[in-house]
Amino acid sequence: MSPRIFITGVTGYIGGHLLRPLLEAHPEYEIAALVRNEAQAQAVKAAYPAVQTVLGDLDNDQVLQLEASKADVVLNLASADHIAGAVSLIKGIAGSQKNAKFVHISGTGILGDTSTGAGNKSEKVYNDLSSTDIGEILSFDLTHIHRDVEEAVISAAKEHGVTAAIISPPMIYGVGAGPVKKRSIQVPVLIENVLKRGKGFQVLEGNNIWNSVHIDDLASAIILLTEEALKGLESKAAWLPGGYYFTENNEFRWGDISEAVAKIAYGKGLINSAEVDKMSPDKVTEMHPWGTILWGTNSRGSAERLRALGWKTSGKSIADSLPAMVDFEAAANEGQRQKLTFADK
Repeated sequence: MSPRIFITGVTGYIGGHLLRPLLEAHPEYEIAALVRNEAQAQAVKAAYPAVQTVLGDLDNDQVLQLEASKADVVLNLASADHIAGAVSLIKGIAGSQKNAKFVHISGTGILGDTSTGAGNKSEKVYNDLSSTDIGEILSFDLTHIHRDVEEAVISAAKEHGVTAAIISPPMIYGVGAGPVKKRSIQVPVLIENVLKRGKGFQVLEGNNIWNSVHIDDLASAIILLTEEALKGLESKAAWLPGGYYFTENNEFRWGDISEAVAKIAYGKGLINSAEVDKMSPDKVTEMHPWGTILWGTNSRGSAERLRALGWKTSGKSIADSLPAMVDFEAAANEGQRQKLTFADK
């Protein structure tokens, strides 16, 4: 029988973008996708007729458990911040004899570090092959972004005997190719606010560092882990508590992103100056409630575990991707622009 993959989040940025490369790499997979309503189902089916759609959401325990029980791999890509949905999926796997693997999307916002002050560089770099580093992350206070859900996933997987892994991407960039949502959070929201105010901005000195990953490379990472999940005893992948995977292709300074966005937008005649204002955390928070977290923290994590499995990145650089991202935001009217949250991947 063909492997059955149940995916949440196919109308989101990550899950939607994943569908094309996943189907191209593995047309033999039977893919079932959770959608909230018939309109979303039609959008997915129009783009990918082979995908089976399942009506429901992350609050529908019965639907999630049933679909997870049918799957060989469950990819929870809809939200990094929905405890009940993740636990329902794990319980569904546990109630089946298929011994399915569970892959949960999180995010390196959990590493958010302002110990040196907002807009300043931190030297701390986490390595996902280091048990010490992963142990530190998994002992973070539950107030860290995503930490409560990661703890719930780890605890539920252990309690129910389910094999699971967490993928934690950093800043994701590139215009998505999914049937519904096509933008990520951090850079698109920055561009949106630059266009609104008519001028670039950064948090204070803008020296804080994040890792990044192109959406194509994140998709390839998820596909690789899906393939490993289906290998059974031949798999070389690690699973929780060691199965914690960063995905990144480089590091960047947020001030450089702000400067590049302002220069591109100015060159396209979208704003009247290429200058970048230095803004305090309070002012940035007035602009966006998560402004300091999005653009003023450090988040540095090296994806050594995936590279050890053979993962290689080939997506466009941030510099090469920014012009299209600026165009996308400029073309979006206020009423059409997608309003995302950390929970909406």
